[in-house]
Amino acid sequence: MGYCDGSGVNGVAISDLSGNVVRRIRSTGYEVVRVNIASGDAIGRFTSKDDSICVVRTRLDLVCFTWNFFSGSFWVLNPATGATIDLPMGFSEEIAHELEVKPMKEYRCRRESFAFGQVSSSREYKALRISRVDDRKVCEVITFDDTNHGSWRRKQDPPSHICTSHRMRSAVVDGVVYFLMEFCYSNYETGVITIEPGSVASFNLDTEEWMGVLRGPEQLERFLQDNGGYTYSGLEHELSLAELNGCLVVAHNIYDISMDLWFLTDFEKGIWVKKYSLPSHVARLFWYPFLMLHDGRIFFSGMDCLEGILSDGEKGEGFLQCYDPRNGTCTDELKLRDPRSIGIYTGSLLSL
Repeated sequence: MGYCDGSGVNGVAISDLSGNVVRRIRSTGYEVVRVNIASGDAIGRFTSKDDSICVVRTRLDLVCFTWNFFSGSFWVLNPATGATIDLPMGFSEEIAHELEVKPMKEYRCRRESFAFGQVSSSREYKALRISRVDDRKVCEVITFDDTNHGSWRRKQDPPSHICTSHRMRSAVVDGVVYFLMEFCYSNYETGVITIEPGSVASFNLDTEEWMGVLRGPEQLERFLQDNGGYTYSGLEHELSLAELNGCLVVAHNIYDISMDLWFLTDFEKGIWVKKYSLPSHVARLFWYPFLMLHDGRIFFSGMDCLEGILSDGEKGEGFLQCYDPRNGTCTDELKLRDPRSIGIYTGSLLSL
């Protein structure tokens, strides 16, 4: 998880589930200087002391992070060695060429989403980046290791309505990156829903290809039909994605009522199974499933409701809580500077 000490230095902290910090690794930080093009004089400075680290939600022996304001940069940290890989900021050669031809300034393009995973067969580490260039979204992939930082490669554009916000709308499972689809947009454009609620697009990091759109749990559509007070827009805000016990999970958080966890049990057949329907005291605004242990306990990252609203659900003081389905109790585990800036480290703590 990300941290910031009293002097404004940011870094990554490795802790156990009880909040005991095993190691803190300081970031090297950055400094951006704004320059007057005509005179060449510096007209402003922005440093990492004014920013905060955002850890990408992964389940690996490496930690991937970016910065909340300086979001075009992308780092990968090896906690065992303390070494940090600085991935290239620029676009792939293909996209850079398009920007020259148009012409379009790169600063007008926006990086919208990052994902980080490991290919199951080769064990290669890869990162996926979705950016908005002009009026469309583009997709790039990079392969890297401790010695080779690689370069971004342009891939097929993603489906037009994938969700690239930071509200837990994507997850990586076994080398495949999943994105929730924004099904409301199809209704705005055509007047009918052409994308079923809870549908997900998937990108295979091994083949570096989009695998099409998988229909979400059919019961989500039925939920709308049975509850006349709900809208498609309201339902879209209640859905998130998670990786639990090696499975893709669609979480349907019906605030203050229940939270249903739909597990994808068969990708080829598109079979979803509702394995949990959690009680009302778990179904809180801005709560997201984070980790499931073998004994059935489920950890959630979340934030105070007011903090979530004031920050548009993007960041705020938060916490990690544990729900035990065996007795229905919730316990506070640790406080988080940003509940979305947290991942699962699978490396050996003894090496730290």
